Amino acid sequence: MYRKMMSCLISVLLLVVLSACSRGIASTGSSHNLIISHFLPGNHPIQTQVFQQIGNDWKQKSNGEITFELYPSNALGNAGSQYDMAVTGEADIALSVHGYSPGRFPLVSVMELPFLAESAAHGSEVIANLYEEFPSIQAEHDDTIPLYLFTAEPAQLIMKDHQIESPDDLKGLRVRSPSPLANDILEALGAVPISMPMGDVYESLERGVIDGAMVPLEALYNYNLHEIASYITIGNFSATPFFTVMNKDTYQRFTDSEKELINESTDINTAIKSGRVFDVDGQKGRKLAVENGAKVIELSEQQLVPWRQALNSLVQSWIEEMESKGLPGEKIYQRAKALKDEVK
Repeated sequence: MYRKMMSCLISVLLLVVLSACSRGIASTGSSHNLIISHFLPGNHPIQTQVFQQIGNDWKQKSNGEITFELYPSNALGNAGSQYDMAVTGEADIALSVHGYSPGRFPLVSVMELPFLAESAAHGSEVIANLYEEFPSIQAEHDDTIPLYLFTAEPAQLIMKDHQIESPDDLKGLRVRSPSPLANDILEALGAVPISMPMGDVYESLERGVIDGAMVPLEALYNYNLHEIASYITIGNFSATPFFTVMNKDTYQRFTDSEKELINESTDINTAIKSGRVFDVDGQKGRKLAVENGAKVIELSEQQLVPWRQALNSLVQSWIEEMESKGLPGEKIYQRAKALKDEVK
């Protein structure tokens, strides 16, 4: 009996020791399997051409120590919760739109002001430079490790039954809006903004719940809006900023060489590349819409005059709102305008 008791005790002790050792190996080992979460469809080029390429690059250059799993289409949480998922560690890396967290990133919303971005690649380079130059923009993301910021291509007006050439043509029309600042833009133009996720736009437009949508041209392709768009008015009315951020604890677990690898592969060039995939899909969407009979109205500088006049006060209001919060709204807006010409 004594021998049996000692044998059991030794077995238990061995299990405890082995368990402790295994935990020590797990906590000090260098392998990382990164959970990457976002709200875009799984076939979106942000996943297939950006995230997958970055992840494969990390895996190859780390000799397999860094691996990844992709969770698109809000599989782990809705679009508005993606940033918090990166903060808490529910996801190691998360991507979403700043505007889905109203009031949380006030200075980043400068890119939503009208006529600043001329393409997604252009807007991405502008916002990436603003982030590098302004600590106050960095501070908006200081509970994560921002990998890079970028923008979608500028939002245009996609309409089912109404041809839009001047602000007067928008009066009273119900138009889908992507963010609170876009709400202000549409209201200043006389429209009735309707906040709505992209996934609901097709059916709402088809059924007449809304008259049109303020969306980038890539939505014509990635959300099949080319099937129901009759008129497309191009004026570069706003650009939607995106974040790609990492959990702080995840980042700290990397070695110095791994951190260098992460940093090198998520720089301004990655921001521009992410924007560029929107531009490419925008061209595809426009082509499909035209082939389906849609009319494209590209507003000339002369035609844009009444649009600019209608929106001038909105820009000043944004600046005043930022300044009232102690934020450098004037400096950031003026720098954004300068970068618009510098990075062309």
